[in-house]
Amino acid sequence: MCGGICNVGVSGLRPVLLFDLGDTLVQYYRREEFPPLLRAGIYAAKETLERLGHDSPSDSEIERDVAAENYEAKNSRVRPLHKRLGRIFAVAPCVSEEEWLPICRAFLAPIFSIAKIYEDTLLALDAYLADGYRVGILSNCPWGSPSEPWFEELRRHGLSTRCEVAIFCSDVGWRKPAQPMFRRALDHFGCKPEECLFVGDNPRWDITGARRAKMIPVLIDRMGHVDVSSELVIRSLFDLKPVLKQLD
Repeated sequence: MCGGICNVGVSGLRPVLLFDLGDTLVQYYRREEFPPLLRAGIYAAKETLERLGHDSPSDSEIERDVAAENYEAKNSRVRPLHKRLGRIFAVAPCVSEEEWLPICRAFLAPIFSIAKIYEDTLLALDAYLADGYRVGILSNCPWGSPSEPWFEELRRHGLSTRCEVAIFCSDVGWRKPAQPMFRRALDHFGCKPEECLFVGDNPRWDITGARRAKMIPVLIDRMGHVDVSSELVIRSLFDLKPVLKQLD
């Protein structure tokens, strides 16, 4: 059991089903929609920081430093959110570990406020669980945010009782497509890579990462925007059924 995730799977011969979270199971934002969410999150974090009794820099200084922090490491190492915010607000040594969690929650609140679970998500997961498949979630987190709010998000959407394990990059220290994320999942399920099917919406993070791990990659393209003829592509989670029939 991990972070309140219930063990609902039954070990068997069928493939393990691993899913990305954002824009695979739950709709959050497209890349071009992130800047206003980032700005809202930064100022929500600033408000929480000040409410906890800490001073913060001017808005112009904050915006300058946000721009400097708005990147991910080329080697896919996680750049933790609390360290980024500590540099942006120039308060790293002054904020306790207990204070960082509500600040990080405030940062994520604008993202969570627009979340919408896809209509097929719970129905499809229930169907696959009923058929005896084991299910897990493997997800990156925006800006290296901590996993605690994301486990809360899984519970809010009814996903925590429908997966055996959820693995977030902030708990591993590496983002997809780095292999430690995928190895953590394989270690949990105790299966071979070729016995694991990974479903995600991002060709680089999800499909490339899963292929390097020797898993079976499946690209979910709900809007029909991706032109990748060389991949297994589905439009709905229910489209996995014919793929799974071939593997059983």
